[in-house]
Amino acid sequence: MSDEEYEYDYGSDADYDYGSDQENQEEVADDLVEIENSFFEADDIRTEEQSNAIELFEKVVRLEEARGDAVKWRFKALQHLVVLYFLTRKSTLMIDKYRHMLLLISSVTRNECTDAINVVLDAISAGTDVDALSQMYEITLEALKTANNERLWFSTNLKLARVYLEGGKISDVERVLLLLKETCQHPDGSDDLSKGSALLEVYCVEIQLCSYTLNAARMRSVYPRTMNISAAVADPRIIGTIREEGGKMLMAEGCWQEAYEEFNEAFRSYLEAGNPRAKACLKYVAIASMLALNVDINPFAAREAKVFSDDKEIVAMSDLRNCLEVNDITKFERILNNKQNRISAEPFILKYLQPLRTRMREQVLVNLTLPFSKVSFAHLAGELGLNVSEVEFLLTGLIVDGRIAGSMDQVGQTIQMRHAQPVPQQLREERYIGLSSWADHFN
Repeated sequence: MSDEEYEYDYGSDADYDYGSDQENQEEVADDLVEIENSFFEADDIRTEEQSNAIELFEKVVRLEEARGDAVKWRFKALQHLVVLYFLTRKSTLMIDKYRHMLLLISSVTRNECTDAINVVLDAISAGTDVDALSQMYEITLEALKTANNERLWFSTNLKLARVYLEGGKISDVERVLLLLKETCQHPDGSDDLSKGSALLEVYCVEIQLCSYTLNAARMRSVYPRTMNISAAVADPRIIGTIREEGGKMLMAEGCWQEAYEEFNEAFRSYLEAGNPRAKACLKYVAIASMLALNVDINPFAAREAKVFSDDKEIVAMSDLRNCLEVNDITKFERILNNKQNRISAEPFILKYLQPLRTRMREQVLVNLTLPFSKVSFAHLAGELGLNVSEVEFLLTGLIVDGRIAGSMDQVGQTIQMRHAQPVPQQLREERYIGLSSWADHFN
């Protein structure tokens, strides 16, 4: 049987247009290239040329929507558009694009969804429009009802609670905290320690709420619970915040040594996390150590503190502490009053400048009286630059506290020292130096 006996009918050229098919494929390929190029061009200029980047990202969304159900590029483009509209203060467009993005979360992977939402919420967290921020978080939580992403739901609620707190919406903070606590406690209300990390995050916000509302009693109740949760599961940023607020609570109660220890832990945690709060907390460590008269340990000599050894504000705090150690009240006041040191610019530190001045004066008084058996109020007042009544008040407190052994003659305006033991050689030398200075004054 020859080949001629077979007929092969593949159809005529009129039935199938090869040229048309090739053109369609080329058009599809061109569309994809244009979408991809537009996206990367926008991504490259989104920091410097926000308006042009917005136009290009909007183009990406339009082009991919026209192609059908694909969301690869428009989901990412919408994420960038939300942030860009936030940065350009176009809240209505920001919210509109965010709603659009959230409609697509079922078409992307769980990780893509989580990353996109976190990027957006972290970016807008610096905003000052509390109502717009609250709406963004509420939109997110509504979208997550069907997303089956418990961790993202939890973290979003935490961020929402912080937004409410910054906006002073206390009742809303309480509502969200109650909701979060239910997810990490047993039915009887006791803490589920297997969810230690989540518990710490919730308690961190509650402690900040206590600080904001000046509710010391509630703080005293909540704070110990954080100590029962293993630090091994803790984010150092969370521990830093908890310890800092604990230190502030103890400072308000005048527990200087305990506050020093809390601030020191907060400083170390912040430093570990790379949190800029570390610098402020190191200042708090210094203030607390001076008020506690903790001169045995110099916080600025610690290895961790060396990171700030060249920072002018930290150098000023270190110099301040050195003045306390050597009883140089003149330089002490000069450092405090130097605005470039920014010591009084910190609201929290400002509250403790007067107790710090008192501590410095007390320290100087203790050392001024040591070389003498009897000294007049007037002489001490002159050394300190205070009036006699102020010196008398300080001496009374020092005697009551047992830091000065002596009795006051209020009629004669003198203090009689009682040295329980022979005066050490160093103090005898200081006494002679004091007498010499006193004699020189009359020459």
